[in-house]
Amino acid sequence: MKKLIDNLVLLFIFTGFWLILNESLALSQILVGLFFSSVALFFTNRYLLENDYQRAYGIKPEVLFRYAIYLFFQIYRSGFFAILKTLKGEDTVKIIEYETCIHSDLGICLLANAITLTPGTVTLGKNGRQLKILAFADEKSFTDIAEGKSCSPYEMILRSLDR
Repeated sequence: MKKLIDNLVLLFIFTGFWLILNESLALSQILVGLFFSSVALFFTNRYLLENDYQRAYGIKPEVLFRYAIYLFFQIYRSGFFAILKTLKGEDTVKIIEYETCIHSDLGICLLANAITLTPGTVTLGKNGRQLKILAFADEKSFTDIAEGKSCSPYEMILRSLDR
């Protein structure tokens, strides 16, 4: 019964996205949205997921909120530092091999996306817990961590996803 309720919630969320993207509340759009949402859920649950969707990708709202707030401030902070470095001509970059302290795939992917969203850094690749990051040459936030001192604040928030 819980799985049915979870799937119905996802069905309505996906249909809502469909309606927003199509900018229409016509009955035909609602029915088409419900159809495509059902097909997407069926295909995903049947062929793409190894585990239950909620178990594999569930994030507690408080973790998501803390992560979003921290990411928002980091994006702006890094943006201003990237502008200053570029204006000063200090825009040399290097590739950093970085092993995260997060164990869940979802947490590692969220960390990689956060790195890419932050100006001045791009995640180039992921191999297990190892991330390849392109960053400004004097970027301290990754070099300190790479020496094994501690987890980054991003990681401390996302470690709660480890099970």
